[in-house]
Amino acid sequence: MFVKFFGVLLFIFFSSACETEELAIEEATDLENIDEIDAKAGPWVRQFTDNFNSNGNLNQWERTHNRADYNSSICNYRNWNSEIASLDGSSCLRLQAYKKSNNNYESGHVKSYFNFHPGNNEEYRVISRIKLLAKNGNNYKGFSETYGAWPAFWTVNETNWPTRGESDIMEGYSFGNNARFASNLFYGVNTSQNQLGTSAERGYNLGEGWHTYEQRWSNRNGWVTVQIYVDGNRVANYNNNVDNDLKLQNFKNHNIILNLNIGSNTGIFDNSRINIYWNTYMYVDYVRVDKRTI
Repeated sequence: MFVKFFGVLLFIFFSSACETEELAIEEATDLENIDEIDAKAGPWVRQFTDNFNSNGNLNQWERTHNRADYNSSICNYRNWNSEIASLDGSSCLRLQAYKKSNNNYESGHVKSYFNFHPGNNEEYRVISRIKLLAKNGNNYKGFSETYGAWPAFWTVNETNWPTRGESDIMEGYSFGNNARFASNLFYGVNTSQNQLGTSAERGYNLGEGWHTYEQRWSNRNGWVTVQIYVDGNRVANYNNNVDNDLKLQNFKNHNIILNLNIGSNTGIFDNSRINIYWNTYMYVDYVRVDKRTI
């Protein structure tokens, strides 16, 4: 979710069968013994949880304030746009975005104080249940009906980014009656220089409503993998073979970030066409992190 490249457009609009074939080859080659190993793994042990209860607060999170988005100078984060609210009978974290003036928008961004990475023969899973939607007066609109909204659920170490890695579990892009979603990785040996381009993007399509997003990050005797699941289905598998410049062993001490960006500096959206109605929302039912030995 840090610096993106215009090449993401190619991915968004031209997600091809080649990607599916490539992913299948990776899985067959690199994961052929993992099911057998997982059957012998230890139990999952809870490391972090936030159910965003109505009588709770956001004291496990830093609420970003007075900062523009990484990729959009027209979107500024204010801490009051990250709050506890209710939707569909559940108490949730709600990030809300709205037009402030002219072509300027305000929105919400939170970062966990908790951080993690798997040690040798450990696996972490990070799970969240999320719903995206908009509201126009008293009427709700689907996320895909908006234009220019860019929500994300990701893990990252922001110090000297991207030298300690970034893993985007979910990034959504709304284009007015059309929405695309992707996972992605970023890495580089020099600060502010991502070496991977768009080689780690993996797309998936979703309908409106609640969806569960999951990252599994494992270290099997130094063989590090990151897998992304949506609604229980694996949509991406990453290891160092994905790109010669990817060094997953250097991904360290990641925090969890949830944010709702509006607009783009790099041409992903035409900022003059942005339409997020009265408000666009990102509702988060829970965030949970578990660890096990493998």
